[in-house]
Amino acid sequence: MDSFVVRKAQPADLVTVHECVLALYSELDAYHMPFELNAQRMGDILKAHINSKTSIVLLLEYNGAVSGVLVGHITKLDNRYQPTCGMLVGRITEIYVAPTIRHKNMAQALLNSADEWFKYNSVNYIEADILMDNIASHKFFKKMGFLPLTQRVYKTI
Repeated sequence: MDSFVVRKAQPADLVTVHECVLALYSELDAYHMPFELNAQRMGDILKAHINSKTSIVLLLEYNGAVSGVLVGHITKLDNRYQPTCGMLVGRITEIYVAPTIRHKNMAQALLNSADEWFKYNSVNYIEADILMDNIASHKFFKKMGFLPLTQRVYKTI
């Protein structure tokens, strides 16, 4: 029988978290981003998130093995806006589930745990960036109740 647990990452989990995030960005390379991940810097960022009170790093353990990660943090709404949901914004910056266990609601379990943490920290508004061609991610976030808000465009000059 399959079993899973979602838990908060600890400093001792840094290498495992980093491996999951590198796997995520390896998959995202197929979407032709105009930049590459700085793997060393990402390790430093993840370490800071794991140790921060305003960040959440969640690990998904599936049948005893780490098979997913979610990274999020709390920011403040830009001062040019009048808040309708409060000044705090939850940002999901990374979410990854190993390909072998996708379509088993594991990403949903990660996001539900993040939702609980954000609510506990008085965050009523959560957002995430999704690459335009990442159809699976668009479908997932729509299923989870997220609505489209902006479209970021770029050009290389």
